[in-house]
Amino acid sequence: MGTVWDRRAWHANDLHQCIADFAAYRKPDLNILDAYYVMKRNGPRGVSEEDIVTMKSQLISTDMVAIDVAGAKLFGMDPSEVRYIQNRRTAKRSGAQNLDQLNIKRISL
Repeated sequence: MGTVWDRRAWHANDLHQCIADFAAYRKPDLNILDAYYVMKRNGPRGVSEEDIVTMKSQLISTDMVAIDVAGAKLFGMDPSEVRYIQNRRTAKRSGAQNLDQLNIKRISL
């Protein structure tokens, strides 16, 4: 979402389909999921500090779907419930929905 100028338009016009369409247009070279502080409810602005969880995590991948599958699991969600991940157009253009098939490195600082 970092390259999207008008995020409000995406949210107003089927966010999941916009993500899939963007991936069909141009596959990102690098995807970064910053999960240091995570808003778990009342997004995008939150209501109170209780809406935010400190996870101290960052995911980096060249595969857009793989990073979102890993992110969904990190956030305690079932990736099959994230509609764009299951979108056939996205699945055809990006590989790993099975994280066991990937070379994942965990680094602790």
